[in-house]
Amino acid sequence: MIRTMFSKVLILVIAVLIISFTLTGIIMNASLNRMVAEQKVQQLKVVSEKVINALDTLLKSDYSRDPFLFISFIQTLANNADSLIWIVRDDGTIIFYSEIPDYLKGKLEVSEEGWPKLPDSRQYDKQPVEYEIGDYFGLFADTGVDWVTINQHFSIENIPPYNMKVSGVLLIHSKVPSMYQLKTSIIIVFVVSGFVGCVIALLFVAVLTKRITKPLNQMKKVARRVASGEFSERVNVRGKDEIAELSASFNNMIVALENLESMRRDFIGNVSHELRTPLTTIKGFTEGILDGVIPPEKQGSYLAIVLDETRRMQKLVNDLLSLAKMQAGEVTLNMTDFDINELIRRSVISLQHIFIEKNLEFQADFESERMFVNADSDAIQRVIINLLHNAVKFTPENGEIRVRTYTERTERDKVYISVEDNGKGIPKAELPYIFERFYKTDKSRSADRSGVGLGLAIARNIIVAHNEIIKVESEEGHGSVFTFSLRSASISEPY
Repeated sequence: MIRTMFSKVLILVIAVLIISFTLTGIIMNASLNRMVAEQKVQQLKVVSEKVINALDTLLKSDYSRDPFLFISFIQTLANNADSLIWIVRDDGTIIFYSEIPDYLKGKLEVSEEGWPKLPDSRQYDKQPVEYEIGDYFGLFADTGVDWVTINQHFSIENIPPYNMKVSGVLLIHSKVPSMYQLKTSIIIVFVVSGFVGCVIALLFVAVLTKRITKPLNQMKKVARRVASGEFSERVNVRGKDEIAELSASFNNMIVALENLESMRRDFIGNVSHELRTPLTTIKGFTEGILDGVIPPEKQGSYLAIVLDETRRMQKLVNDLLSLAKMQAGEVTLNMTDFDINELIRRSVISLQHIFIEKNLEFQADFESERMFVNADSDAIQRVIINLLHNAVKFTPENGEIRVRTYTERTERDKVYISVEDNGKGIPKAELPYIFERFYKTDKSRSADRSGVGLGLAIARNIIVAHNEIIKVESEEGHGSVFTFSLRSASISEPY
């Protein structure tokens, strides 16, 4: 059973070559048969005209003249044309001939004058076609070869001395094998050249197929390694054709799978870390209370810590569930028109206590008093709160946070919302990863113990679900600016 692509392509090409070669041979053979036959017929027609002209000259001359010269003439023509020339009367009697071979004498009858005579009337009657190829109504049946026969009727008038009229038929026979010698030579040349061409074509096809299948085989081997968890190997990319593009795409897929596997491992590690810390705290304090290590008067404060850690775990689980639903497309947006400035005001009021705790200054820079957008207000409020939480977290005490809403002159159908802080900023190398799950710029997690690194990932998924963009601009030591866009609403008043 043929399994390799190389074998399949090679066999397919061989089959195509054989079919094409056979069809070409059949068509060429038929064309050559017709061409050679027509050329021979034209040659025999020229001979027949010469014979009839010579017969006319003979009959109109003195009857006492010996017809030896005429017979010698037609014999010479017959030898040159490799044919038999017979002049036959209307009754089938052969009156002049170049030759009657011995194998035909038994086929002929004898007339009353003792001359040979054709036995079948079809052999000397006028035929509806210019020439016949075959055994000529059984005359050459025993020769083992086909013959081509010219059947041309003639009529000669005003023959002296009594102005007689003579009519009959001129038959010129020629063997087909002698006609087809040229055709055979052409076919031999065709077969030899076709064979050489097929061999060369097969060599080129073999080289081309190897070139195609080599990267495919390499992809197969690399795919097996990737399936086993090895992402280090790559497919060699050569050229700029479709195979090269496929190889490059295959390598990009490996990189994506490697990143996905790395994210999966990081996800498991981050979740384990975020759950282990509160679980350890809850377990330790609960055991301390049950064992009597913690005195009754302090149990309330320790139970409050346990409750905080439980809430932290609950928030982590809820955020994970929300993020999973968003990425699976299971969250349906409730699109309405609302005032984004008013939504920002409400969000800031809900976070007022954390602003006061760090003595942060808040500034609102709105392009207009009211600015309406079309979006899911609850989801966008979550984005704003997440961005404000993030800004508060990394802004030092007595710092400043600024929120802007504005439009661009070139994009009047968009409203842009930015949250800016004057915190420590984000290193340039970490900017591409800031929206990934569980990603934290504080690798030791000492500065940020309240968050789990899901806020920005959730914000990005919400904005992407709105078919909008969210980006970050930051310089280490000079704060950060998070900006996202929303579609502008077509109304001027809120619902």
